[in-house]
Amino acid sequence: MPPTPVHFLAIAPLHFKWPGTFDVTALLCSSTFVDLELLYLLLIGRPMIHGFWHSYFYVLTIYPIVLSVIIYLGERLFGKSILGVYRSFRFFPEKVTYPFKKIYFCCLIGGVSHLFFDMWVHEVSPYVLFPFYNENPFWIDEWSIIIFALVTLLSFYTVFLWINQMQIHRKNL
Repeated sequence: MPPTPVHFLAIAPLHFKWPGTFDVTALLCSSTFVDLELLYLLLIGRPMIHGFWHSYFYVLTIYPIVLSVIIYLGERLFGKSILGVYRSFRFFPEKVTYPFKKIYFCCLIGGVSHLFFDMWVHEVSPYVLFPFYNENPFWIDEWSIIIFALVTLLSFYTVFLWINQMQIHRKNL
């Protein structure tokens, strides 16, 4: 399974290439918060297997709506704080607040991308195609190395874009 932060790094190039279209906060939250389900299971002492949150049904319906509302309100209430956090990581987005439509779109992309990367590498993921299947028909066993390689390459590309952005920002000062 790609580690949770890597889910974000794999789709972050969208923001770097089209910063006015892709809200980095929405991409970050939506591509990682799906794994809060696993944290919850760990905290209550249950086996950490992908449940309902790791289903296309969930990431295409409930998840983007609820998360979009939270992010929309959060960006408006805590925009300066969010910007401060980004700057502490030497990340300089053009803007922090986006229209609801763009936030929702980014939440869809983040949730679907998370599930897309996970579905190939988890044998036990019974809810992927809920309510139609009770097993994961996408698991590719030892071929999952391809997904790990793809996610790793995308992550390195994100780091490259981030460093490039820092250099551009430094030149503009």
